[in-house]
Amino acid sequence: MDFKDQTVGQEPTEFTFLTPEDFEGLEEIEIVPYSGEGRMSFASKDSKGNSYDRPKMEYLAQIGIDTPQEWLEETGDVKKERRADFVTMFIVTGLILATEDLRRTCGEDTDLFEEILKERNRQLQDARIDKYGYRRKLPDGTLVEDHFERLNLSANPEKRVSEIELELIVGYVLENLKGKNEE
Repeated sequence: MDFKDQTVGQEPTEFTFLTPEDFEGLEEIEIVPYSGEGRMSFASKDSKGNSYDRPKMEYLAQIGIDTPQEWLEETGDVKKERRADFVTMFIVTGLILATEDLRRTCGEDTDLFEEILKERNRQLQDARIDKYGYRRKLPDGTLVEDHFERLNLSANPEKRVSEIELELIVGYVLENLKGKNEE
């Protein structure tokens, strides 16, 4: 999946990122808890320089979601300009796994599950979409967040993404989770 050049600077619209059909095919996947460091951190490293991204990458790979190569430096670290995508992928994966766990708990109560999905879609809308234009691509190919970063200022501190990026990431995670289940 090509995530290149998917940034936009637009006001978010009401959007459904997850539907009941998205969870078809996830019935048999194992829902594995994350046990690494930095589960609630947007930072790439802790105060001692230990990576938070590496354990997250390993966890995602363990459950069948590889970090796209174009997001990585030659060292295997996440590129600065791709951290918002990576952090969002980690968060979206957790949200999808938790939602699948909730779906299993709902059993045959599809109305309850649809209410839960509305809440999860609202969560994605409110918490993961860049509302301040950090992910806006400028004519020279840089992002607004790059200019804040250059000045050592807070640059997209919550690592939010554009609506288009979020849509692509949700699709990528679902595709990979389902692909692992088909193996």
